[in-house]
Amino acid sequence: MAHEDDHISDVGSTFDFKGFVLKVISYWPLILVSVGVSLAVAYYNNIRKLLIYQMGNSISIKDDQNPFFTSNTSLTFNWGGTSDKVNTAITILRSRSHNEEVVEELQYYISYQQEGEYQRVNAYGFTPFQVFADTSAAQAIDLPITITFKDEETFNLKADVLSVINTQNYSTKEKGSISVEPQEFSRDFKVGQNITLPFFSGFIARTNQALQPGKPFYITFQNFDGIVSRWKGVSVNPENQNSSVLNLSLTGDNKAQLVDYLNGTVRVLSQNMLERKNLFATNTIRFIDSSLAVKSRELQLVEDELNLFRNKNSTLDISAESAEISNKLSTLDLRKEDLRRQIAYYNTLEDYLTTRNDYSSVPAPSVAGIAEGSIVSGVGRILSLAEERSKYQYSLKENSPVFADIDLSR
Repeated sequence: MAHEDDHISDVGSTFDFKGFVLKVISYWPLILVSVGVSLAVAYYNNIRKLLIYQMGNSISIKDDQNPFFTSNTSLTFNWGGTSDKVNTAITILRSRSHNEEVVEELQYYISYQQEGEYQRVNAYGFTPFQVFADTSAAQAIDLPITITFKDEETFNLKADVLSVINTQNYSTKEKGSISVEPQEFSRDFKVGQNITLPFFSGFIARTNQALQPGKPFYITFQNFDGIVSRWKGVSVNPENQNSSVLNLSLTGDNKAQLVDYLNGTVRVLSQNMLERKNLFATNTIRFIDSSLAVKSRELQLVEDELNLFRNKNSTLDISAESAEISNKLSTLDLRKEDLRRQIAYYNTLEDYLTTRNDYSSVPAPSVAGIAEGSIVSGVGRILSLAEERSKYQYSLKENSPVFADIDLSR
């Protein structure tokens, strides 16, 4: 056994450590390049790579009641409960049409940049000026325009104009191109002065940011569709399964820009939902006003007939029996007027159902004194389906089968 152990030890001692080290050193160029690349990547990630931020906010979707289908008369609404409102809000916030409105309102198709330590960086919210573009005019897209302030009132606008300029009208979203003489354009303008150039139309106003004369800033008009696709990435999720609170989050390289967009998307959502409520209220009030106008004319005719009768009969002696008959006639007249009002409502409802495509404006039955359960529930069902159809329009095409199913249900 002792002899065998010595043999194993001799075999292990044959490893040439010095030769191994020399062989590794022979690959020094590869090792040096690998270390250099690793250091360069680490430097880029830690120093030159732009910071990415994530911002979020929360909104609460309230569940208002719709007393047009109860004995109440205030103008508040409830189309389908809290869950339906939450789902509708989520669908709208994620829709392209909604984000187009937000981008258009904030003019986020204008990019602001300034010189950073290693590259140009997003300067939104840090510029001493704001660009107000003329949306009815075509703007040059992807053309950097340099803005350099000389003093509080004067700035220089410079651009390297090519022979062909790609343009877009942000009002109609129409794209095009124009041919101009190539030049290095440079001209001084005043703050608030209307500027009309082949590649830019609008004016520039001062903000409350400190002015640094001589410091250049760069603005660029961008493709509207591409910008909407970028900002459409807002994450929208309910706080939990049964919650009416929605959490919104967005990532980007400029905190001020993220905050403004999140606030803007909530503001546009609130405005659109309020407009839809006001539309229903306006249509219902219009129906009430028209009914009151008709009754006012009828009362005026009755009053004229009574005055004419009194003028022809100077003495008017009504006995107890005639008074009782008069009361009965008054009661019957009131009942008759109530029936006429209900018939007028039914005629209006029939007109909506047979001649209109948008049923969200159907007047509520209670305005005509109709308490029939089947009518109230039927109109409520129509309005609920109309709201559901409106919700799907944000995410589905008009010829989708779901619209045909909803229309048949009505």
